Amino acid sequence: MNKTLLIYKVKSLLTGLALSLALVSCSSESEEEEPVLMAAAPQQASFSLVDSIKVDATFQHAYAHAFALNGKTYSMTANDQVEAFFQEDRQGVVLYFRAVANGVERPWVAFTFKDRAVNHLPTTLLAREAGVVCVEDGQNFADGSTVLSPGCNAVLDGTINLHYDPATDVISGSITNLKLPLEYYVPDYSFPNLESNVFKNSGSSRNLSISFKNVRRKK
Repeated sequence: MNKTLLIYKVKSLLTGLALSLALVSCSSESEEEEPVLMAAAPQQASFSLVDSIKVDATFQHAYAHAFALNGKTYSMTANDQVEAFFQEDRQGVVLYFRAVANGVERPWVAFTFKDRAVNHLPTTLLAREAGVVCVEDGQNFADGSTVLSPGCNAVLDGTINLHYDPATDVISGSITNLKLPLEYYVPDYSFPNLESNVFKNSGSSRNLSISFKNVRRKK
């Protein structure tokens, strides 16, 4: 083979190889690398609940059974016996807690932060800011019944504090003095609950405080 032709072919081969490597390099650099998450510390959560029953004197005769519960309280505390997670979708971010320490009588509460990505959650807000957060709750009872709020609650009080850590993809914070309207007395509940409006209209309330660390995204 002609020596000049051989040298030309070798040079062409090397040039083509270099061009291919350059294209691969550019392609690799243009691809967006997914962030590598650090391992989060163990999840921790405490859930404290106090229900306060109020029944107005005007119901004393028409609802004697309900009136007998006036002034009653029901309370429970769960330390690290709490199911907790968050989810993110097009509607916003949902933060969910359910106490599992009390057998089948399990209360839960969920917060939907509207039109938000998890990395844009508010750090502090009032729970009654309905334009920002929807608060829903529910309760499981010993007889197998379940009650849940019909949509967003008319929150009476409470403060929410949040911190999202993008390095570990977890949320920490607290729900302090959350006060919700209440339509039942847990130890005495039976289906159907004919006295729900009596309790609610008289000012009965569920009071919750939750502290949590490293709540993970639900897969």
